[in-house]
Amino acid sequence: MKTLIGIILFLTIIIAGIFTIIPKEDRDHINPFIPKEQVYVQINKAPVSNGPRYEYTLTGYNKDGEEREVTFSSGKVLKEQAYLKITAKGSFVEEWEEVQGIELPEKVKHRLSE
Repeated sequence: MKTLIGIILFLTIIIAGIFTIIPKEDRDHINPFIPKEQVYVQINKAPVSNGPRYEYTLTGYNKDGEEREVTFSSGKVLKEQAYLKITAKGSFVEEWEEVQGIELPEKVKHRLSE
């Protein structure tokens, strides 16, 4: 019984240590319980230079019009006012692509035009 409690305590400490060391976006990436979703944003803020990359933190909306903040980076400065479709899993951004305004879901168009 003492051995079992020791093993459980050891595993709990290891898991807690991993969650404090690994950044949130990496934890979200490997967590099988967090679903992927499409988030739509408009480039309406200047990026922050982060070495050779440019980091954006923007407010976006999923297909149901629910607000979500996303942070992602690019190797170049993106076109002002462009629309992007971002594939996100929690705070981890898997990929992004530029889309046209007509490709936006109706609820997203409404929210981005406010």
